[in-house]
Amino acid sequence: MSESPKKSAKRKTTSGRKVLGGIFYIFFLSFCLALGGVAGWLGQSEVIKKGFENRIKGETPQKIFRDTQDNGKSLTVLILGCDKDLYYGGKQVINEHARSDMMMVVRMDFEREMVGAVSIPRDTLCRVPGYSNQKINAYNAIGGPDLAQAAVEHILEDVKIDRVVTLNFDAFMEIIDMVGGIDLYIPRDMKYTDKAANLYIDLKKGQQHLNGYEAMGFVRWRKNSNGGGDNDYERQKRQKDLMLGLKQKMLENIVQMPQILDKSVDISGKTFDSKEVAILAEFMRKLGGSEKIRMGQIPIIEIEGTYNLSVDYQKLPEVLRQYLIVPSDDIPVLTVDNR
Repeated sequence: MSESPKKSAKRKTTSGRKVLGGIFYIFFLSFCLALGGVAGWLGQSEVIKKGFENRIKGETPQKIFRDTQDNGKSLTVLILGCDKDLYYGGKQVINEHARSDMMMVVRMDFEREMVGAVSIPRDTLCRVPGYSNQKINAYNAIGGPDLAQAAVEHILEDVKIDRVVTLNFDAFMEIIDMVGGIDLYIPRDMKYTDKAANLYIDLKKGQQHLNGYEAMGFVRWRKNSNGGGDNDYERQKRQKDLMLGLKQKMLENIVQMPQILDKSVDISGKTFDSKEVAILAEFMRKLGGSEKIRMGQIPIIEIEGTYNLSVDYQKLPEVLRQYLIVPSDDIPVLTVDNR
């Protein structure tokens, strides 16, 4: 006896539902497995976990850094790039707080989503009350980051520093190696040897692929062993090129992002915790291209007959304003040729 059309249609519909149900079940299981794998991958990083927590809680840079000088609207950081003082040959540390090879003030404007930075030439003379007149890079060796901060705030009268970061060069080199090195254009042959500081730079002019150690030599180079070098403006250009090149390589190596982000906590000398690094990483991601990043140098005057420099206080206020180091009512047009 043949089935009625209604029963046949019902059986086909039921069978179709079973097939669709099976496909959905397989898809759902696959999705769960994939999600589990991603969660396990993300779970490798304390910074990424804190980043998810920040999003769930609706955290913003303004909330996390609400204890800054302007109540979370921005964050001003003094970055010190220092070597340890070593005995000749680099085998024993004499002083953990060495002269600062690099000094840079960075202000992250959370309201406008922009970053401004000015470097301070290490040969700039500064007289902190209670100390003799000397090059500003000496204060870190004398009294550590706190005294270095006091010296910077002394010459930049309207600037208040929220945090001081002493860069961990070893961690920085590790990150560059993690992403497989970076591609940079070397503007000239760079060769310099400093056995006492374990610094050996030998780079050739042209497009080069640099590992972590070579990249640090690229930004730290000042002159060749036999004379001839560059100025602070060229050095700033190299620092910015390195920063943008590293950012691009990090985006290309998303699989290693958990380890990279956690290592970034070490770069700051643990000045920032995982939660703060997570919110700063999100802030930097939103900046996009380099047009939202301004990098320059404080205006200086060369002291004739010496290698020393002094601050040009007539030009300083406008330079600080245009490079976003001090707040203003509008976004200043960048007219100062100080890059």
